[in-house]
Amino acid sequence: MKKASDTNSDSAQFSYSHLQFKPEWQYENPLTGVTYRNAVIPQKLFFSSISGVIELESTKEAITILERLFKSGVLDNCIYIRIVDYSGIRKASFNSRLLYANTLNRLHDEHGCTPSVTYICGASVLLKSMLRLFSTYVRQKFIFVPTITDAFLKISSGKDIALPEKELPVTITAQEIDRFAAQCAKILFDDSFSELDPENETKMAEHPLHDLYAIISLLNKDLREMQKTDKEQKNRLQEALENTKSLYDKLLHEKKLVEEKEKIQQLLIDNIHKAKKDAESANKAKSLFLANVSHELRTPLHAVIGMTELLATTQLDTEQHEYVDIILTSSEQLLQLINDILDLSSIDAGNLKSKKTPFNIAEVIEEIVSRISMRAASKKLEILIEKDENINATIYGQTVYLRQILTNLLDNAVKFTSEGTVIIAIKKIAEDISWQKFRISVSDEGIGIPDDKKDLIFQRFTQLDPSTTRKAGGTGLGLTIAKELTELMGGSLNVRNREQRGAEFILEVTFPTRSDDAQELSGPSENKIMTQQAKTTRQIPAAEKTILLVEDNLVNRKVAEAMITKLGYRVNSVVNGLEAVETLRTKRYDLVMMDLQMPVMDGFEATKTIRNKNSGVLDNDITIIAMTANATAEDQNHCIAAGMNDYLSKPVTIDIIGRTLQKWLPGNP
Repeated sequence: MKKASDTNSDSAQFSYSHLQFKPEWQYENPLTGVTYRNAVIPQKLFFSSISGVIELESTKEAITILERLFKSGVLDNCIYIRIVDYSGIRKASFNSRLLYANTLNRLHDEHGCTPSVTYICGASVLLKSMLRLFSTYVRQKFIFVPTITDAFLKISSGKDIALPEKELPVTITAQEIDRFAAQCAKILFDDSFSELDPENETKMAEHPLHDLYAIISLLNKDLREMQKTDKEQKNRLQEALENTKSLYDKLLHEKKLVEEKEKIQQLLIDNIHKAKKDAESANKAKSLFLANVSHELRTPLHAVIGMTELLATTQLDTEQHEYVDIILTSSEQLLQLINDILDLSSIDAGNLKSKKTPFNIAEVIEEIVSRISMRAASKKLEILIEKDENINATIYGQTVYLRQILTNLLDNAVKFTSEGTVIIAIKKIAEDISWQKFRISVSDEGIGIPDDKKDLIFQRFTQLDPSTTRKAGGTGLGLTIAKELTELMGGSLNVRNREQRGAEFILEVTFPTRSDDAQELSGPSENKIMTQQAKTTRQIPAAEKTILLVEDNLVNRKVAEAMITKLGYRVNSVVNGLEAVETLRTKRYDLVMMDLQMPVMDGFEATKTIRNKNSGVLDNDITIIAMTANATAEDQNHCIAAGMNDYLSKPVTIDIIGRTLQKWLPGNP
């Protein structure tokens, strides 16, 4: 830090033109008229010019500029001369002066600097009195001069300034004390008093107690302003409290409304839950009702179809054959209607479930075509299969769904084609290490589908020809079921017209090639051959094979006995599961055909008993085939879980029984 003598030796060079004014050191507020201009001669002199009505808020803004100037380092570690121009100040509150003084002291300590002397330019008598009070507080020597020019002249003279003695004796008369007390009383107790007017201020300047009087006047003014501000704040606080109370009342009202809405919402939720439970109960009741109706319809229908098929094998004339064909056709249509309604109900109830099982898609298609080709041949139609050579790998999927979709599509193609060819084509269109995507199309040469009706064919109970003269029958459920089963598998089913005639249905679906989520044991619809078949592979003539038929319904028993006998097998019958178990304890049979719903002991319990090694039956591994009017996928799964080997849903044709027995009892039927 430089010494004071060093500073004074250079001071002769100082003038206003040497000052450095930087934009970031200046402050001006056009709204209040307050300005605060700063300049420096680095390490030598600090100049400030302040004007306007100085209140606390404007002082805070000025302090920001002051801190910015000191942070620039222009006054670090030095003793400097300070010049302050107060000629433009109209009024300055005590609080603003105190804040400014405290800040200046702090900045001096932080930056290691101090002013050797401070020149005050253009201060009023009242301001001089107040500044004398602050001179000791800010640890500065104040010299009062009229103008900035006078300050620079004194600095340039290079002479030390002789300050007035501070401890001179002062004589005060009693009259002066009384007058001072009266004036102070007016300041303190007269609400109309604001401040000294300039004329009185000048008259009082030579009074020995003038400085004390001026300070009291200033402090009282600040106090009144604080009281005014405090009153305004109290008013604002009271207003805020009233607003808060009003807002609180509104919030209480809104809270009540919200609580009422929540009660209504909860009531709606409860009603929705109740409605959902009611709907689920209704769906369950509907599904149970349809299952029971289906069972009751299938039982007599089994007899009608079975006996009609047996009748067709007897000696009939042409007219009788025609009647028999009509009965069979009508029975098949009725059976399809029952199946469609049952499947649709299962889809709606979410009960139509199928496990993912391993299968060969080409073999599945060939099997479906084999079953439908007989009906196609009766209309002199040919079903052709077109397939790629690279689709023989094992894949995993819901084969039950796939079979039903393709069966419905082929049934429709045959139904609406009067002549020509039906083509089912399969192509692998994409694959990865863990999946394969296929496109399966079914094309016919029928009547086609108008473009404006394509969206209707997948809707329930919809026929494109609603007239009473339409040639093709049906409920309009087949394509709906196919569409919904496709979506359950995550695939797509669309239709387009062929270029010449007919329509083409396009199924695209992806199947995994890994068994991560697949069941290795297939359901009954896949007719997986279990270990029991291995012991029946020796070729035994059908006439030497005996079948135990377990059936409580007299008509169905007679139908089944006639069909089995017609196929060349021997058959014995019992009427419930308990009789079946007792019979198997005393006599060996090659196969059991088991009904499910029977009195005394049903088919499930009977099968579990037969499989039990401690049941006493002669052959615990005998092949058991369920033959029942219960036609749901859940029933099929129960059959396999109970230990049955295969499943036949009534009504059963003699051809289906023949193929099933041939599979489990190889030989010459």
